[in-house]
Amino acid sequence: MGAQTENSELIKRTFGKYLAMSILITLSATLGMMIDNVIAGNLLGSGAVAAIGMSLSVFMLFSGCAGILETGAVALCARALGNRDAERVNVLFSVSLFAAVVVGVALSVGGVTGADALATLLGAASGQLHADTAAYLSGICSGAFAIVLLQLLMGFTRLDNAPQLGIAAIVGMSVCDVVFNLVAVCVLDLGLRGMGLATALAYCVAVAVCCTHFASKGNTLRWVNPLPHVRQLGGVLKTGLPDSLTRATVMLRTFVFNWLLLVVASSAAVAALSMLSSVNSFASSVTIGVGQTATLLCGIFFGEEDRAALKGTLRTGMRMGLALSCVLCAAVFVFAPQVVGLFGLEGDAEAFGVVAVRAFILCVPIDLVNQLFVNYYQGTGNVRAASAIAVGQSGLFAVLFALGTVWFWGATAVWASFLVGEAITLVLQLIVACVLWRRRGGAAGAPGEASEDAAANASGRVTLLDKMMYLPAGFQADWRASASFTCKPTNEGVVACSQQVAQWCEQHEVDGRRCYLVPLAVEEMTGNAVAHGFAKTKRPAIDVKLILKRDGTLVLRLRDNGTAFNPMDLDLSAVDECSAVGIRMLRQGVRGVEYQNTVGLNNVVVTLPGA
Repeated sequence: MGAQTENSELIKRTFGKYLAMSILITLSATLGMMIDNVIAGNLLGSGAVAAIGMSLSVFMLFSGCAGILETGAVALCARALGNRDAERVNVLFSVSLFAAVVVGVALSVGGVTGADALATLLGAASGQLHADTAAYLSGICSGAFAIVLLQLLMGFTRLDNAPQLGIAAIVGMSVCDVVFNLVAVCVLDLGLRGMGLATALAYCVAVAVCCTHFASKGNTLRWVNPLPHVRQLGGVLKTGLPDSLTRATVMLRTFVFNWLLLVVASSAAVAALSMLSSVNSFASSVTIGVGQTATLLCGIFFGEEDRAALKGTLRTGMRMGLALSCVLCAAVFVFAPQVVGLFGLEGDAEAFGVVAVRAFILCVPIDLVNQLFVNYYQGTGNVRAASAIAVGQSGLFAVLFALGTVWFWGATAVWASFLVGEAITLVLQLIVACVLWRRRGGAAGAPGEASEDAAANASGRVTLLDKMMYLPAGFQADWRASASFTCKPTNEGVVACSQQVAQWCEQHEVDGRRCYLVPLAVEEMTGNAVAHGFAKTKRPAIDVKLILKRDGTLVLRLRDNGTAFNPMDLDLSAVDECSAVGIRMLRQGVRGVEYQNTVGLNNVVVTLPGA
């Protein structure tokens, strides 16, 4: 039998499918520098690692520009998909891509021509550290345009049902980066400048791989002239602002920590911090990857005004993310000496590194929770809440703690500050959510909301998650009742789900015509998915959503993870007249039938007005 649910199964499967891709997108932003750190430490020594560490703030600037465009564009595109507005998706795609090219080229030109001044500005004022930092910057900055473009293109391939292409791009970039670096250092003897150039070229290869999607038949994104729509860029930047603030705060944190470690410790501690930045990038790829997957799904569900699905997405992200982050935390803590050994650090740098890694890795599970809510708020348009959390978790509280304690704790204060900063941010989040909930009088959801979620709240089962969702006052305000059903992908499950839909319609006094038509359409379209759509799907799932609005409009939404197929495109002349009765009736009696395939899901929305 189908069961009334929050459609959690399909959310779990979609979340899991896109999580790996989201992690790789995040990792791509700093993967090149991670590889450079490992190779430099083993071939050129700790001094080269310190120089790369001094360059990290500039690299963060590149990935920050990419992040604000990618996060903002994907979040807005997801909301547009939830509203079934394909034209707006194409406008956002074109405007953000145009902006990425312009910004990327400007960063490349400015970085290459100003490498020497940048090295001085970053704190490498003189000596070999200055020369090495300037050399590396002159190489890596030549690929700034590719670093900015790659993250955005990977976000769009994920949005446009091609997540596997991003994996191919990352694998290709990693292999090329290692090969190019070895050639530059061992064959051509180009040192750090050669390493920077090699990494820049590897990012160009990854961009080329992603671009193949936009020339393929599976591409649904269309380029439009961005100039008449430049104002749309403001919305992209506003939505992506928390990501930009995160990168800016990380840049500030890195600059301050480099300075503090040079004052209270030595360049060996700076080399350890550079190594830690690579470990941080790897760990953050998990936490940010979970968050970005939530942004994608929450944007769609927010556009659909589906509170239960939003809550289900947060729960799924929390469970999967905490499981991954806790395993990562335990593994890195135990094998910290081996992790540090990968970077070739020796002597004091190695000793600093082991302590730093073990102190830092403890903050990852807390970072996961903070990051999940940053991305949830971005997906739902609450930029203010997302920005506040982003600044706190990415370094504000960590910097304040380090500045206050480093003078008597030394380098240990810097390493401990990561955990302290994340913990303070989470505690403040919880306090603010509870205070605001009380000020609102404990109102859950929209006024008068009569859905599954509202029923749970009415029974007194209000959770901390409910208090932290911060949905607009008018969210689902025009809903009178709603229900979700998970249809088992079997013939028996199809019949059972159709019967449940019929019972729900009768219970809510839907008129006879729609009481007959909607269950028939559910049975036929879900039956078609079971019969033809799941041949290549390992874990098939079908979700059905019913929404009865206050004006009498009934909305039917069907989702499945089978092969892309629009039931409204079915050639009725090629099938028996007694077949596809539900689809025939829908075509004859309903105008509002819409189909789209996004994030690997078929989505059919049928709108039946009241009498």
